[in-house]
Amino acid sequence: MPLYAFQCEVCGPFEERRPLSESGGPSRCPVCQGSARRLYTPPLLVRTSGPVRRARSLEEKSAHEPEVVQGPPSGLPGRPLRPPAHATPSWAAPRKGGGTTSPPSRL
Repeated sequence: MPLYAFQCEVCGPFEERRPLSESGGPSRCPVCQGSARRLYTPPLLVRTSGPVRRARSLEEKSAHEPEVVQGPPSGLPGRPLRPPAHATPSWAAPRKGGGTTSPPSRL
């Protein structure tokens, strides 16, 4: 059932749930039982922000027409790949045979 706003001239505004068929009729104030007229208020619509709207649109589009990505999007800054600043321990470096050496024993 919809929620309607009413205005009592004595007590002020209040809200009341009623069937759609009774939406236009007057109401009685729940406090003083006086006559109250209906206030017309805007519907509860939410407008999403631009970035969220675009993201949802892309998500919806990709469900039906997925695009194949060939690389990073142009215009976005990328991070250059750099080698790690620390040295790889000798026991973790790959051996010529393909395996790794075991870490030093702590016995």
